[in-house]
Amino acid sequence: MKKRSLVIGLALLTTLVLARAGDSAEDILDRVHKKYDRMDDAEVRFSQKVKFAHAKIEQEVAGTLQFKKANRYRVEFEGQLVVTDGETVWSYSQENNQVLIDRFKLDERSLSPERILTAAPGDFSATLLASEKTAQGEAVVLKLIPRDASALLKSMKLWVLESDWLIHRVEILDQHGKETTYQVSSFKTNIGIPDSRFVYQVPPGVDVVDLRD
Repeated sequence: MKKRSLVIGLALLTTLVLARAGDSAEDILDRVHKKYDRMDDAEVRFSQKVKFAHAKIEQEVAGTLQFKKANRYRVEFEGQLVVTDGETVWSYSQENNQVLIDRFKLDERSLSPERILTAAPGDFSATLLASEKTAQGEAVVLKLIPRDASALLKSMKLWVLESDWLIHRVEILDQHGKETTYQVSSFKTNIGIPDSRFVYQVPPGVDVVDLRD
């Protein structure tokens, strides 16, 4: 599994209900962004799957995302850890016993964990598909298409719960047919995560590769 990637497969849902009358995709995304703007920090627990188009292979992991405004986040999942304080990025692999250190680069075209699971990217055009009853409650389903025709992603679907206007499921399809899904199991906001969670202290004995030079 590649570092700094969160991979999960697609689980298609079979029953869609007509979306609430009067709401547009822009209305829904506006509520999502306003909810995100009121967050100082958050902790998201999620499962991840990936399904490859030309191979009968599925991968599944569980992970935790902690984030704080100003591009700080920490992602942990099965032997992988990615931490950034908004200036430096540490990517640790337990399998390789190695940490890569690099400068944080803000790329509005990239899909960081924070962008995927908290605030829908702004460089996509959105369409309202339906409303759907889920185990967590009534959700609005949106389909997002990248405005850049050369983007690696083909499409993205978001499930936004009407009870809290948070994204609780994401399905991503890339240009090669790989289907990736993020399913949120819990989403806690404004819990007072300390800044120290976004700085990685390299343990003794770990191989360090510094890419900042």
